[in-house]
Amino acid sequence: MKMRKSIVALLVLSMIIGLMSFSVYAATVRKVTTSNYTPQQTEPATRIYVSKTSKELTLIADNKVIGKWPCSLGEFSANGTKQKQGDRTTPNGDYYICVRNDKSAYHLSLGLSYPDKAAADRGFEQGIITQEEKDAIYTAIDKKVCPPWNTALGGAIMIHGNYQKGVPTAGCVAVSNDVMDIIWPYGQLGIKVSVGP
Repeated sequence: MKMRKSIVALLVLSMIIGLMSFSVYAATVRKVTTSNYTPQQTEPATRIYVSKTSKELTLIADNKVIGKWPCSLGEFSANGTKQKQGDRTTPNGDYYICVRNDKSAYHLSLGLSYPDKAAADRGFEQGIITQEEKDAIYTAIDKKVCPPWNTALGGAIMIHGNYQKGVPTAGCVAVSNDVMDIIWPYGQLGIKVSVGP
């Protein structure tokens, strides 16, 4: 009988120690909140970078460079970013592909989401576009669709084929037809395209 009481006492003591340990653990876990946790940021699986300085387009997929190729840009792209329709300048910025055209006059083409919100803000402040046009651009960008291309800011900026060395575009990014064939399957709607130095 004494042995049985000793075993019961040990079991009860073990349960008490276990509950106390769990309480300490639970209190520690409660202190960890999402407000002090920052998830690791990763780059999108597929993206395109256009360097205006080197006139080169780089395609990246699964964090590996698929290729780098020469490209033509707008005639006056070295002067900065696109300001308005007809200025023959390729815009600087981060865009996404908003349209794919396999019946393009330039072999194949991928449309960029220009004008973006920054261009809309600048255009409105300078009196180039109306409040309604600015709002329409904002709405399109928020919905991840093509913004209006018919404002005074210009639009229909494409990555397309028919590259000719030394021949500038009206503002698009031109690569060879062979390169466009490589880019085409990667150039799905929504992928990031950065245009910069």
